[in-house]
Amino acid sequence: MSPYAILAAVLAFVLNGFFWYAKGVGAEDNRWKVKTHAAELKATLQARAKEQMWQETVNGTARNYEIKLAGVRRNLDTALDSLRDRPERPAGMSEAPRAGCEGANGAELSGANGRFLAGEAARANRHRAALEACYAYADALK
Repeated sequence: MSPYAILAAVLAFVLNGFFWYAKGVGAEDNRWKVKTHAAELKATLQARAKEQMWQETVNGTARNYEIKLAGVRRNLDTALDSLRDRPERPAGMSEAPRAGCEGANGAELSGANGRFLAGEAARANRHRAALEACYAYADALK
């Protein structure tokens, strides 16, 4: 056998080995990429589902909060309308307390004082609704 034929056969085997090695590495690389992309896709879908659940919780909490605020506004409007015909504080009434406590019950409350108290009650109810909304959202995230 000629040395050139032996050299050609050895080169053919070496090149064939390189070809199949490269093809195998490429296939393994493709399998690795598919596994990695599948894991990334699964993680992305799970994160998206959790995000949607949280967003639905936020939307429901906000809707409930707005409903409660509408009720507070309605109650305040009703209270202010009922206090419209109340007399204002009498001119002769002093700031010092009296022994008989006249004007100290709800029926004798002046219009200005009644409107002030109704406004404070509405403000407290708004804060209570906001606090309940915060608690509901925090509980939903647990």
